[in-house]
Amino acid sequence: MRSKLLIFGLVWVAVVAVSLLFPAHAKDHVVDAQHATLELISEFDTVAPGQEFYLGVRVTLEEGWHIYWRNPGDTGLPTRVTWDAPGELDIGPILWPSPIRFKLENFINFGYEDAVTFPFLVKTSELATLSTTAVEANVSWLICKDLCIPGDAQLSMDLNVGKTPMYSSEERHLTTVVGKLPMEAGDNGFRSVVTQDGRWSLDLSYLDFPISSAQFFPDYSDTISYEAQQTLESNSSGLSLRGELSADYKNSVNEFAGTLVVKNEVNREVQSYDLTRVPEQKTSLERSVSPHEESQTISSLWLAICFALIGGVILNLMPCVLPVLAIKLMSLIEHGEQSRRLRFRETFLFSAGVVLTFCVIGATLILLRSAGEQIGWGFQLQSPETVLTLIILFFALSLNMSGLFEIGTSLQRFGGMKNTFGRWSSFASGALVTIIATPCTAPFMGAAIGFSIAQGTLASMLTFFALGVGMATPYALISLRPGLLKWLPKPGEWMNTLKNLLSLPLYLTVVWLIWVLGQQTNIHIVSQVLVVMVFTGLSAWAIGKIQYGRVSRIHAWRGLVAVSALISVLGLAYVLTSFDNSPGESNTDLNWEVWSADSVLEARKDGQSVFVDYTAAWCITCQVNKALVLDDQDVLRTFEENKVLMFRADWTSRDPSITQSLTGLGRSGVPVYVYYPPDNGVPLLLSEILTKKEIFALFD
Repeated sequence: MRSKLLIFGLVWVAVVAVSLLFPAHAKDHVVDAQHATLELISEFDTVAPGQEFYLGVRVTLEEGWHIYWRNPGDTGLPTRVTWDAPGELDIGPILWPSPIRFKLENFINFGYEDAVTFPFLVKTSELATLSTTAVEANVSWLICKDLCIPGDAQLSMDLNVGKTPMYSSEERHLTTVVGKLPMEAGDNGFRSVVTQDGRWSLDLSYLDFPISSAQFFPDYSDTISYEAQQTLESNSSGLSLRGELSADYKNSVNEFAGTLVVKNEVNREVQSYDLTRVPEQKTSLERSVSPHEESQTISSLWLAICFALIGGVILNLMPCVLPVLAIKLMSLIEHGEQSRRLRFRETFLFSAGVVLTFCVIGATLILLRSAGEQIGWGFQLQSPETVLTLIILFFALSLNMSGLFEIGTSLQRFGGMKNTFGRWSSFASGALVTIIATPCTAPFMGAAIGFSIAQGTLASMLTFFALGVGMATPYALISLRPGLLKWLPKPGEWMNTLKNLLSLPLYLTVVWLIWVLGQQTNIHIVSQVLVVMVFTGLSAWAIGKIQYGRVSRIHAWRGLVAVSALISVLGLAYVLTSFDNSPGESNTDLNWEVWSADSVLEARKDGQSVFVDYTAAWCITCQVNKALVLDDQDVLRTFEENKVLMFRADWTSRDPSITQSLTGLGRSGVPVYVYYPPDNGVPLLLSEILTKKEIFALFD
């Protein structure tokens, strides 16, 4: 520290000598100084009495030169502006844009390069006279490259006070500059921690967008170490920015204050926040989350795309997809009778439905997240409205496969419509399989989505496209190789029988979706939906009677269809209006506690072991893991013997805090399992397909 002060003193003597030999004085609204041009600008050419507006001092620097922020860092001097203006103008303090970091030899400095505009808020007196008044700004600065040169200049301009305000040509520029100024963080978010071992941390989980980089610029020189690298790290509550405290922090009387600058990975924009915090005192910081040895980590986009392809293929075997296997199986059987050209067409349409739906869901996820929504993969089934729509749709498909009625029979009476309906059927079945499959996270898939979302829009869309290609590939290979279907007998009545039998998994899908809706709402809503399903079934039965020509009084049957359909529609409308006033049923488990970031942090602070199950009712993989592993008595006994505190983060309905926590773990969907060893050991991410062996291995 002494060596730095000595060097700075010598540099400053040289700076003063240069300033005496080469003064930079001028008086105009534009001044050309050494290696910089300064300009005094105004938002308005004419201002009205009582009006607020902005003045600005714009500094344009030659390449390689920089000036300094309010805290210049190890060396340098902050830029200063004083005003000479009539009392009718009340000019506020300098509003500092967010700085950048410079490193020269062993010195770390904070400031600006290329160009910067310092805005000032001005209030015109209500009693201001209508006239032209002169405004002068006295600016002093220190500009540095390989050497440092001080400068000062007097900038002046005439400002008109009139009845009608008139914008200047600089209005748009000043509006943009003011819009990018650091926001006041207030009292919410950005919780700070300092530790006895000289570390500091700022909690960034308050931010609702993915972050690619972050930097904290302190207001005071005795707050943090400038030389120490600041790192983004994941923990139980999400992302945090960490670094080392200054050696003088223990004796500091200053606040933990400064400007936090973060880069939004989605839109590449820089956002900054002025904050002042009273740090929480801790012995040490929580360890960062690390993946379990059997889990996957990703370090590049190409690896993420490969993981997505593999995850998409595996997704065909996940419990989420198995209930709708009937749709795909019947499609394959039908393709066995078709010509090669028709098989290619149907395969292409089905695959297009899968891939396009993946991309649409992914694009919607990105758009909503960039708009500030805290959502993740599978967000569509967090909406009771979507679940209700799928219940009715799958119930209708189940009745169709049971032979109660035929979809599209009436449409096919019109010439040329049968093939058209078939094409849309293949595409729609691909979309439907994807919608019902996406809430689950296959192995490799969670890491790929979590990584790509943090890398931006293009990376995310490439990953979603790869997922769709991976999921469609097994179907395409089987469909285009008819030799793989030789084990099937010749077409006949058995196909109708098989079609009827394959309605069973679709009915089971309906049961599962009703259970999900019950988790999101309550038993009263479920009973109302069941009534709607009764009348939907009645309408489908009557339609089938008409289609098969088994009725004589067709007008009466059509009336029955209309009445039952009307009751179903009115019932659906009533159910939809009841969602807002229907809180979900509380599902308590004596072995598990309700998750919250604060609860986990408190348990970790006390040195306890913690296991967190991120789950959702609509995630069948989660339910399978729960039934086969987490509810197993041997597993529960192991947790109890090792004094593990178990938390369940239920993501069935939208929960921004859970979404933030998943983002901090590098994941965007469920299931996710995290184990926090005792005494602040390194947290471990477990596999999506959980096994008892993996749980037991945690305590070996």
